[in-house]
Amino acid sequence: MNFLRVVLFFSLLLPSLPAVAANPLLNGNTLRQVTQTSANDNIPSGWCGRAILSLLNQSGVGKGLKPGNGQEWEKILLGAGWKPVKVSSPWRAPLGSVLVYLGDRLLGKIPRGSPGGYFGHVEMVALSPGGGRMFVADCPRPVPGGSVPDNFTGRAWVPPGSLLSAAPPMADQIDTIMRQRLEMALEHFSRTGTLHASLESGLRLNE
Repeated sequence: MNFLRVVLFFSLLLPSLPAVAANPLLNGNTLRQVTQTSANDNIPSGWCGRAILSLLNQSGVGKGLKPGNGQEWEKILLGAGWKPVKVSSPWRAPLGSVLVYLGDRLLGKIPRGSPGGYFGHVEMVALSPGGGRMFVADCPRPVPGGSVPDNFTGRAWVPPGSLLSAAPPMADQIDTIMRQRLEMALEHFSRTGTLHASLESGLRLNE
């Protein structure tokens, strides 16, 4: 068993890293309930601003928020103390964060024939009953952006008091994870005395 095989062995023993919630109030149960509420609250399709205000209030993070159209929500969130985190894609946004999409006119486009095209869109990153990522507002959707997914602002908004900051680059995250797993392997083999020397040699070669 060489160095790389040992690291791979321990990586398979560890569970995959869970998605991070933006705020302690927004735990898994809360985020699943948000999705269920979004599906059953009778707020008409196209009224994403009204829906997101209701969902955030019910989730306990609605303090200071005001009503507004989808594209107005970055200003609304900023005024209530929410913080933006730059993300490359809605799929990388933290759970419980709020995502905003601009209307077409603000981007110099001809408005497409949808509420989102005229007024933008806002949604919350939540969870399905089975644990998959959902994007919820006037209804839960398995894909982000409503009718204007190409108008994403590139920011995920997290509630006041969140410990979350901008995520480190993916390469740094992978390096950290592999380093932690290697340390676990080293600790294991230091107890058994097996392959300890080869692991230390491999670690030096990869520094």
